[in-house]
Amino acid sequence: MLAAGAVAVLYVLFAAASKPEPQGGLTRFATGSLSRLAVLETPPPMPTRVLRDGEGRETNLAAVTGGQVAVVNLWATWCAPCMREMPTLGALQRRFTGRLVVLPVSADEDAKIAQAKRELAQLSENSLPFLVDSTRGVIFDLQAPGLPVTILYNRQGVEIARVTGEANWDSEEAAALIEAALAEE
Repeated sequence: MLAAGAVAVLYVLFAAASKPEPQGGLTRFATGSLSRLAVLETPPPMPTRVLRDGEGRETNLAAVTGGQVAVVNLWATWCAPCMREMPTLGALQRRFTGRLVVLPVSADEDAKIAQAKRELAQLSENSLPFLVDSTRGVIFDLQAPGLPVTILYNRQGVEIARVTGEANWDSEEAAALIEAALAEE
């Protein structure tokens, strides 16, 4: 009986230790400024909600990602952590140009769109496109608990990780996370 119990305990320990982490183990990158990196067990789908681009044209995230690995950031000008984070997202886009698309989606109201476009251009050194959802519905679609939230999507448009709160996207841990996402097929 004691031997059977020991075997059962060993089996449970072995099974737990050999169970792969979800989504290729991206939670291993939850260090430093990415310490709040999470892989949701059942992430929401990429929203199909209509967004507007910098010219006021209607689009959506799938159309803008074009089948690339994408970093979608929900932000607003009234969100201080969002504003501090934006230069690092611009640096991330410049570092991975041609391999990744970084898409900030502003939740600013219509009256603040011109200001949001100016501030995004300045903070990102003109390296990020402007997208807006002034209804803020995309925040609910993505089950975001607040701003900023940054979501990493694979080439198929499936969420593979997210960071809630401010992060340094110009860090080595962020570059390692992106390289891992780019390596996944």
